[in-house]
Amino acid sequence: MRQKYDELPLFPVRTFTFIAPEDLLEDTLEKCKKLQYKEYNPPGGVGTSDDIHINDDFKGIINWFQECMDTLHADEGWYTDRVAVCKAWVNRSDKESSDCHDAHRHPMSLMSGIFYLTNTPYAPTIFLDPIDKREWDAFSVDGTRDEFHRQYVTPKRGGLIIFPSWLIHASMPNNSLDDRYTIAFNTFPMGDINKGGWDRPMVQIDNPLGPLDLGTYGKG
Repeated sequence: MRQKYDELPLFPVRTFTFIAPEDLLEDTLEKCKKLQYKEYNPPGGVGTSDDIHINDDFKGIINWFQECMDTLHADEGWYTDRVAVCKAWVNRSDKESSDCHDAHRHPMSLMSGIFYLTNTPYAPTIFLDPIDKREWDAFSVDGTRDEFHRQYVTPKRGGLIIFPSWLIHASMPNNSLDDRYTIAFNTFPMGDINKGGWDRPMVQIDNPLGPLDLGTYGKG
């Protein structure tokens, strides 16, 4: 006889997805194509400097990223005045190439984001299981033991995924028919951090963003 049960997820990794307004997409992509790129981490394709968040040409999309972070901040109840976009850069992987990104994480950041400007179904982002001990699992009854330790996110134009910056991720070689353009960004908490029920915060950071003017870029 069947028994009633509930699932209790232990140590889940929470990620969040958003869809950008259509009017931001084409304009942002055209501006990305005009930027200067340099090769890094071969065969990782090419990327820009990590300061497009203070580039006036990208004010619209950076404001939208910040609105997404502000939404999460409000809904998740993080103990900080704000989680602000502090670095952003563009990555490009040429079509039908071996351009890819090796497994990595983003240090000195709370949450990170990947924004997809093109549809490149054959160049997914791969997120690796952070619980490495599961890779030693010797048993499988569903035939998917190897795949269980990674999740694939297919790039869809206008999609944004936000995830903990410590989560290791990579991208597959771009075998698609279009160049793969993404904007990646990091965030950092600011203001009173971990104040909680105490009278004073554990840490106070007035402006971790250097030249970024939050009055201009950090508000929608």
